Amino acid sequence: MKLSYTFSCLLLCISLAFGQKKAGYKEQWQFPAPDSSFYVTENQQKELYATEEEMNWFKDAKLGIFVHWGPALLETNVLSWGRNGERPGAGKPANKGIDPDIYDNLYKQFNPVNFDADKWMQQVKDWGAEYIVFTAKHHDGFAFFDAHNTDYTIMHTPYGKDICKELADAAHKAGVKLFWYYSQPDWVHPDNLREKHYENYLPYMKSHIKQLFTEYGKIDGVFWDHLATKYWQWDSYHVLKDMKFWQPGLISNARTGFDWPLADRGDYDTPEQSLGPIDHHRYWEACLTMTDKWLYSPKGPIKSAETILGMLIQVAGNGGNLLLNLGPNGKGEFVAEEAAQARRVGDWIKEYGETLRNTRRGIYVGGDYGASTQAGDTLYIHVLQKFATNTKPVISLPALPVSLKSVQGVTPGYQGFEISDTDLKLYFESEAFSRNIDNIVKLVLTKNPENLERIKTWEAKAIGSENFQIEASSFAKSGNEPEVIYEVEGNIFSEGIHLKSWWQPHQSDQNPALKLHLNKPKPIETVLISENMRSHSVSKFELLSKDQNDKWSTIYTGNYIGEGLRIKLNGNPVYGIQLRILESKYQTQITAFNIYE
Repeated sequence: MKLSYTFSCLLLCISLAFGQKKAGYKEQWQFPAPDSSFYVTENQQKELYATEEEMNWFKDAKLGIFVHWGPALLETNVLSWGRNGERPGAGKPANKGIDPDIYDNLYKQFNPVNFDADKWMQQVKDWGAEYIVFTAKHHDGFAFFDAHNTDYTIMHTPYGKDICKELADAAHKAGVKLFWYYSQPDWVHPDNLREKHYENYLPYMKSHIKQLFTEYGKIDGVFWDHLATKYWQWDSYHVLKDMKFWQPGLISNARTGFDWPLADRGDYDTPEQSLGPIDHHRYWEACLTMTDKWLYSPKGPIKSAETILGMLIQVAGNGGNLLLNLGPNGKGEFVAEEAAQARRVGDWIKEYGETLRNTRRGIYVGGDYGASTQAGDTLYIHVLQKFATNTKPVISLPALPVSLKSVQGVTPGYQGFEISDTDLKLYFESEAFSRNIDNIVKLVLTKNPENLERIKTWEAKAIGSENFQIEASSFAKSGNEPEVIYEVEGNIFSEGIHLKSWWQPHQSDQNPALKLHLNKPKPIETVLISENMRSHSVSKFELLSKDQNDKWSTIYTGNYIGEGLRIKLNGNPVYGIQLRILESKYQTQITAFNIYE
């Protein structure tokens, strides 16, 4: 090493002595490169970007399946992070979990006897997905492939077969695109991010990468997971350059290490447990879990097909893919109820997938109404908004800058449209509209709007909490009071960011309710409700409004909330709004309950 880890630590100590901010846990894992060849210029970084042609299939796909799996499931439902050991590269130390002596030996019992790679690929296709991302190696260092430089692999389990090989062969047969997830940090290797990192660990990692991307046929992409490290610590430039030579057309996510010269790392961004932005400057992929965990979680809350589809439509309409994670069990099978909900998603995609697949985000920016997608001169309006009882379903959007050739309903219930100088109105029949998860209208335009400026559809600002008193039937504990959901700014487009505050009623509460008593009557037009992304739990709820006599009346009843549910009211003045939870399969966790004039 030309600049040793020991010397970099000395430099760090000197900088601290001169009054700089004290280093935190993650800073101990960050140190300079051994020589200047590990650092790159902007032009070198640009060499690594995939072309638009190489990205097209990915942008067309819209739905992928993520699989987190490992021997850890024999003792915990938290992959890697459930290990109570040192965490090189992480931002915080472990303070609980499975003792390393136990965790690191679970592979000796791991025997997924029912694993069937061909069945997995058929399921991926049945679920409407185009690609799969599989955890070849997570932070805990266990390898699902026949790694030649360690015994901590699937080959040394009772199962004893190369699962990556089986998956690759099956994916190629089925025509499913394949990504390897590979964690650069390794929490069991003694030299990872330590003094002999460059001499010992980096060659160890590079051996894995070469094997995974040269010995398993066509691999379409790589999902890195760099944690709190720098790009040069993994020699990311040279590694990616080699990988793109071995696998022409390979695409890479953004987690290649921080501090590249250009802000856009990799080929696309990967917000986690968040739906991401509505108008981001480049393509992205929302990584979401089917349950509350990435690993097998047999008692966790399972998202319904309705909530998954709501998220998929919002993501596709706002310029991204949905990467939905399912955690197989110890026998190598997907949980039956998770697979059943995913199959329902696939059934919907078979019927309406043309409105999502092979499209790009539409000229209408996502908002109160839902989202839009487009392909050439065809624009699809996806109406996700629901309407209160006795409120006619009418969607009003700003006028388009081009004229229409034709307008037709894709889903049942569409009745017609009306155009003025300022508005495009879409009319629906109430009963059919309320049955649809997504009410879709197809507009054929006289001109492809791809290069036209996108149109904002919703400028509304939520009424601030200073305008109402908050009342909850109960709350589980300190930190779950209803006030907390009005004290956060909301989701941020960033890796690993999700809302961490929510109202949760006490488990003994038989009639959970959240009330907003307005200081003075206001003409409420929209109510927005969201559940914690990890716990879509509500299976029946009602929305009520309060009149001047303090009487509450039901104005909407629904069977799911999910993420970003908008309910349109008639705009009459009300004195309060109430959310009442009637049925919830798991713990109710409400992250948003906002009202708009």
